[in-house]
Amino acid sequence: MHLDEPKARQSMELLNQDLRQHHGHSRIAQKTLKDIKPYLSPGASTQLKFKSPFASSLQTVKHAADDDTNMPALSDRLSPFAMMVLNGTDLSHRYPTPSSSDTLSPSKLFTPGTQPLSLLENSRRRPVLHPHPPNIPSSATSRAENQSAIVENAQISVTKPQPCTTGYPSQTHSNQVSKVAVIVPPLPAETRPSDYITLADDALEAQLEGTRKRNKDGGRADVLSSAQARDQRAVAEEESHLLQELIKDIFDAEDELQGESCSHVASGVLPFFVCISQDHAESRALSQVIQVKLDSSLQKSIRHGRLTDVPLENLSRLQSICESAIIAAENSDLAIEPSWSEGEFSQWSHRLENVDLGLRSARTVLRIMTGGREEKQVYSEELLQRILRLTANALHSCLIPIVEARSIESTSEIFQSAQPHKKEISQLLYNVGKLMNLLSELLLKVDMAESIVNAVEFFATNVLFVENSHNEKDSVLGIQKFEMLRRTAMDMITVIFSRYPEQRSSIFDEILTSLQKLPTTRQHARQFKLAAGINIQLVSALIMRLVQTSAKRTISSGPNRRSARDATISSADSKERGQKDKNSDATSSESTSEESDESPKAQHDKILRKLSQEATSLCDSAGKSAQYVVRFFVSRAMTAPKSGDQPHRHLLDIFCEDLIAVLSQPEWPAAELLLRALLVHMVEIAEKPRFNAPAKNMALELLGLMGSAISDMVASTRQSARSLESDESDFSGYLRQLLDEYMDGALDSNELLGWQGPYRAVIEHVQSSGTDEAQSRTAQVYYLAQWAKAVAGGGLEANAKTDKLALSLRRSLLRSEWVASDSSQATSNSQCHLAYTLTVLCMDFCRQFDRVLKILLDSISSEQITVRTRSLKSVTQMLEKDPSLLDRARNVKVLIMKCATDKSSMVRDSALMLIGKCIFLKPGLEQDFCKPLLVATNDAATGVRKRAMKLLKDIYIQNRQKDFRSAISDSLLQRAKDLDKGVADLARQIIEEIWLTPFWGFSEAVGGDVQKKLAIQRQVALVVQTVQRGEPVSSILSSLIKELLMQGLKNAAVNFKVCEMMVATAFESMVDTENTPERPEQRLVLQTLTVFAKANPRLFTSDQLKYLQPYIANLSNSDDLHLFRSAVIIFRCVLPTISSVQHQLLRDVQNALMQSLPKLGTMELDEVAACLWTINGTLCNPEKLVKLILSVLRNLRSLKGTAFSDPGQKENLNRVKKYIRIAGYMGKHCNLEDHQKAFRESMPSWKGTSVAGLIISCVFPFASSTQPLALRADAFNSIGLICQSQPYQFNQEDISSAFETVLTGDEPELQNIVLSGFRDFFAKQEKQSEVKYEEPIQDSKGVTTGKLGASMTASDSDGASALIAQRFLKSVLHIALASQDASAMAATEVIASINRQGLVHPKESGPALVALETSTNPTIAEVAFQEHRNLHQQHESMFEREYMRAIAEVFRYQKDIVKDPLGYTPSPYSSKLRSMFDIINTSKGKYQKKFLSGFCQKIDFDPSKLDVEANPPASLQYARFLIENLAFFEYGRIDELLYTIACMEKIVAGTGSGIAHSINTEIFQFKVDSILETAGKGPLGAERPGSFDANIDPRRLRQLTTGSIILSSLWEVRTFLRRLYGLQVSQQRRDSKVKAVAKDLNKAPTKAPGITGERLVKAIAEIVDSLASKESMLGQCQNFVELLSVDNEIKVASEDENGVEGAGTLSGEDEEMTPTSGSAGSRTLKRKGSASVSGTPQKRKRGRPSVKRKKSVEEDSD
Repeated sequence: MHLDEPKARQSMELLNQDLRQHHGHSRIAQKTLKDIKPYLSPGASTQLKFKSPFASSLQTVKHAADDDTNMPALSDRLSPFAMMVLNGTDLSHRYPTPSSSDTLSPSKLFTPGTQPLSLLENSRRRPVLHPHPPNIPSSATSRAENQSAIVENAQISVTKPQPCTTGYPSQTHSNQVSKVAVIVPPLPAETRPSDYITLADDALEAQLEGTRKRNKDGGRADVLSSAQARDQRAVAEEESHLLQELIKDIFDAEDELQGESCSHVASGVLPFFVCISQDHAESRALSQVIQVKLDSSLQKSIRHGRLTDVPLENLSRLQSICESAIIAAENSDLAIEPSWSEGEFSQWSHRLENVDLGLRSARTVLRIMTGGREEKQVYSEELLQRILRLTANALHSCLIPIVEARSIESTSEIFQSAQPHKKEISQLLYNVGKLMNLLSELLLKVDMAESIVNAVEFFATNVLFVENSHNEKDSVLGIQKFEMLRRTAMDMITVIFSRYPEQRSSIFDEILTSLQKLPTTRQHARQFKLAAGINIQLVSALIMRLVQTSAKRTISSGPNRRSARDATISSADSKERGQKDKNSDATSSESTSEESDESPKAQHDKILRKLSQEATSLCDSAGKSAQYVVRFFVSRAMTAPKSGDQPHRHLLDIFCEDLIAVLSQPEWPAAELLLRALLVHMVEIAEKPRFNAPAKNMALELLGLMGSAISDMVASTRQSARSLESDESDFSGYLRQLLDEYMDGALDSNELLGWQGPYRAVIEHVQSSGTDEAQSRTAQVYYLAQWAKAVAGGGLEANAKTDKLALSLRRSLLRSEWVASDSSQATSNSQCHLAYTLTVLCMDFCRQFDRVLKILLDSISSEQITVRTRSLKSVTQMLEKDPSLLDRARNVKVLIMKCATDKSSMVRDSALMLIGKCIFLKPGLEQDFCKPLLVATNDAATGVRKRAMKLLKDIYIQNRQKDFRSAISDSLLQRAKDLDKGVADLARQIIEEIWLTPFWGFSEAVGGDVQKKLAIQRQVALVVQTVQRGEPVSSILSSLIKELLMQGLKNAAVNFKVCEMMVATAFESMVDTENTPERPEQRLVLQTLTVFAKANPRLFTSDQLKYLQPYIANLSNSDDLHLFRSAVIIFRCVLPTISSVQHQLLRDVQNALMQSLPKLGTMELDEVAACLWTINGTLCNPEKLVKLILSVLRNLRSLKGTAFSDPGQKENLNRVKKYIRIAGYMGKHCNLEDHQKAFRESMPSWKGTSVAGLIISCVFPFASSTQPLALRADAFNSIGLICQSQPYQFNQEDISSAFETVLTGDEPELQNIVLSGFRDFFAKQEKQSEVKYEEPIQDSKGVTTGKLGASMTASDSDGASALIAQRFLKSVLHIALASQDASAMAATEVIASINRQGLVHPKESGPALVALETSTNPTIAEVAFQEHRNLHQQHESMFEREYMRAIAEVFRYQKDIVKDPLGYTPSPYSSKLRSMFDIINTSKGKYQKKFLSGFCQKIDFDPSKLDVEANPPASLQYARFLIENLAFFEYGRIDELLYTIACMEKIVAGTGSGIAHSINTEIFQFKVDSILETAGKGPLGAERPGSFDANIDPRRLRQLTTGSIILSSLWEVRTFLRRLYGLQVSQQRRDSKVKAVAKDLNKAPTKAPGITGERLVKAIAEIVDSLASKESMLGQCQNFVELLSVDNEIKVASEDENGVEGAGTLSGEDEEMTPTSGSAGSRTLKRKGSASVSGTPQKRKRGRPSVKRKKSVEEDSD
């Protein structure tokens, strides 16, 4: 059969090309073979006319009949498709003999214009690109069948035609050609072609990259239709001819220019060359038009594989022509100077044109280098260096500065200067990008010198980290244009990473170290856009791509890669043959193993073992890369604070977030590996105790982030499954079933590994739809390796399908690309996403979710505060993603509520935040978490209180239960009087929002709207229930409503209307006769109305008061008494504001009140007396009140002489007590001074001038010391009440003397009554002084009160106030400091009020206030603290002198009253003087240092004057109190802390040296002679004698021991402070060479986490206990001398101290009481005295030489 040879050759070439590209496995070739097999079967009797194969030499090849090695030699010279036909048929053919009738003439064999496809010629063109098809050995049977054909074929000679001698394709051929008959042996019956593999030829694969893209979508089948296709071979020859013609024209033009200058160029040469000048030198370069034409022609020739047609000398000369333009552009200065003139910009534009020519010339050079030539002359290293310098120059001198220029920053001038030249610069950017693409291609195809690779890596890395603009307005060239260049740089780095494994660590180092140098804005920039609409950092994308590339088989330098340094082609050919033999041996070995007699199980195991070796190697390579990156990030992030200047923590967070962002994207499977590696590190840090708190916090934060990502992945997978519910395809149903099994926990991960499973669907989808083929290929390679490793694990059933899968995976791994052996159904994007996420969920990272959750929950119970806090936040983060955790992990709620009561406010705050999140996610948890929230409203921390209030507000709005709302309202009301203004304001705001704001629009239509009316009724019932919770609630609510209705506030008017509606609704509920469960009791409703009446009486109307009269008239039992009291309060408050009340009603009320007086208690009397006086103001009938008081006074006089101590006078005692109370309260509220005449007429014996004095004179006899205590108490109370309203009575001598007697006595009950009277009087005075700040108010009579009208009538009150302060202050101070009961509380309030009014000098009460603020009674402490703070702010300088006296007062108070002489309070440990020190910290630094200096001086002592008689000595107790306070002060600045430590060291150095000397000389009897004798025997102390002076004075021993205890305790505190705050040497030693910066010293010191002070307290207690016995005192003295003699902080580090923990791993109280490594090398100031005093021992020598000791100090410091 004869064919048109060119077209046949074209089709054959395409088939061969496809086989080479797919390494012997082409679906198209297989289909073609299947189509032609019928023509090759023995029964078809069709003879194929094969051309004779050419020998590798001109000599005749002899075929020996018995030589079995001839067949492989023949097959080596066949084309891939011919070899495939040979192996795929069993029809025997032979070479025809010369005498055969079938011999063809040369004219028939070759037509004009064509040539045979010589294997030798093809070898010359592409010597290293030969494919290596599988070499399947023939069986003995096959050879026997074809033996006769072999014998005949051996006698035929085959002659090679003469090669062409020109550079163009040969047009003539030898006529000595014979027809060939091929003997094709059959394959063994058990042979399977799919069992054989071919090693990948990566160089060929890279060269045919473009062909693969064009043929990806099945284009090969179309191209294969050669009958209709264009003659591609003719096109290739034509392109080759055109290229060589163009090169010839260029050479001819250059020859014409020889010897000519640029100014004398012939017109025919002008299109080819242009003149360029550089540094006053001229040279020629190819013109831009010719460059474009040449580049296009080169591309076409290379694409057709015909660059080999061009002679080497022509290519070298062409590169030489291009070099001149490269040299001219290499050193061009392209930087823009904003100050240039127009002419200078013109010169710059000219230089830019030269650089453009240079870049185009460089592209031509690189294009030739990437064309596939083997000659090393093409790859000039010097020329490559020039091209790299040119590229770097264009980038660094021009492009990068312009890209980084901004319109409004310091680079704005460059920005403005570059704008007019945007087009030229954009062209430069384009050319540089093209050049970088070619460099990347060259690196892929050719082995380059290390210097070239390093240079490319350097400038590519620089491009990655250029700071591009974030918006188009600030970019000269446009954001995306430079981002494309950045992606090209990423491709270059990826190629280097893939081709040069030895460069991988340096590439990672360069990338990671460059990243940390970026500015903060660039570090957070995510400008790498993914197809899924996700933006991540380009560096994150690059790292993931590099990790994925690590799973690709390494492209080793050898026959599969061209090298610019190969000496000869023959060496490459020899290497190729060696590799071919190796591949053939491997294939033969595999085939042989298949043919063995092994069992199927053994064969299956062998297949999996080979797959495992291959997959494990690739996965391990990727794992090492991932570990390297993660270890780099983690190691640096562990030592860098998140809020510091070092960016490592930020970078790790950003990197982790980027990985999570692409975790569900199939194009980035390395994200799972990197997250897995990061998870392993974080788990180790979180679980191992050797890591410090900051490292654990980092780990917990990232674990929470990763745990949330896993939850998010599960949620997104379920969403993907829901989107496929409408898809009825089998694969979608299969995926949904897998997901259901996963959610039920029943999914076996092996179910995903099958041939038709998710893995294959993902790989084929990525392969078919990947837009970025380089990225898609790396994703395929890594994902394949993961799949293969899972399959090799042996989880699948051993059968033929599994074997087929394993073989296919191994073949794909060896080719680094998926090779499918059969067709598969296309998958949609949704199916691919679901399939991929299913596989990721079953990988190691997502399977660690339960462990992550357990670690976070366990960390909630950590001993370190910050760790507990961080774990709570991480759990919150995870709950946001997956609220079902609350149901799955049932101990979560218990741990959260436990943390809500943690001793750390930071932990409590985090717990509340988590509670809020839990309630938001699952509202049903409100009841569980409400109780800890209510408790948290009373928390000591302001932030915790605020957060709890906000959460309670949310619960209040969502929950409709009245009990819940009432409890929440009560807690919020309590906070309305919080001492912190912010908390109080927030509480008032919340109450307004939940109680009043919802009803703002109800006032107009509430009457007709049933729903609104019911809402108001429910709200009133809630208010009633809240008021029922206690008297404090009523008073707070009254004050709160008063504030909300205060004139001038924005919402006062609408709030008034709402309160008015509530009052009206409350009255309606009182008169409602229907008895329903929702209807509140009348008693509670009236109590609630009193709250509104006290807040604003104008809320009531006169008609409403009528409903209250029955409750006043009917007083028969205790229940009526509650109603009575409430009604009286309402009348008292409301009557002055209502002028329209009927007089008859008032008279009835007045009569009822007067009749009820004998039945009333103290509280009711107070209200009734006030109400009666109020009614009198309206009725103007004081006669009734006068008669009432006169009656009481007459009865008191009649009982004056009664002996009430007699039990028989009990009835009279009760009567007189009632009279005294009535007299007192009526005298307090009723001013009857204008009615003295009536009193004189009824009591003629009275000669006084004051009715108040008359009442007091009648009551005063019952206050005598001879009367019973209860009666005296009522008498003093009534006298105090009257004196409050008539202050001049305080000036009466008998009354003052009586008060003084009580205050100096020992009757606390009477003292409390007198002090309460003083307190109420001062409170009234302070209130009157505040009236001047209020607006004027008119009463019912139109009399103006407020402002000056009230403040100018205080003369009597001022006198009384001064009298009390001057006469009774000393007694009041004594009472306040004598106890912590009610009398002390009243005394403290009196002291505070006296100081607020400025009645005495502050120094008289200042020390007492400082002592009282340390009281264990929180009310006393808070009152004293507030007043102390006010006095300090007003009299700071005065208090400076009083603080030392105050400290002594505090110690006495703590020792005698509180019964706790220690200087700290536990749980947590804090100073008892913390309130005082907090106030002092509000002053300037100089003030604080002066205080601390004086404080330390209080610790110092004179050893000879120590009083040690008591047990323990008082001086020791006082010193210990001061020392412990120093330990737990909250130091505000570092310089304060350093100054305090310096003061401590000074005391130890000064006083301690004398005590140490006395101990050595007086106790241990150390003399100078003995010291000299033992000086050479070793270190002093090692031979310390055990004997001492037995005659030593015990008191002297106790005195010296006490002194050593004080100083040892002080040194313990000094060491504790240094360790607690992690002080460095340069910080503590201000005179050191490295001084701390001033701004650093002004910063607040940071405490090391986990150090609580427990060990310090224990150590001090042990030291103090040394006084228990003589032996312990001697031991303490010896320890103290050693402390002064030996510097234990300067020590040689032992080997196990140099472990991995380092200096930052201290946790809790487990570490020793020695300084951290940061301060271990610092010497102290205490050594001078102990070493120089005569007779004292010298400092102990070290165990090592001084040089080593110095070295150890440096190591410790490091």
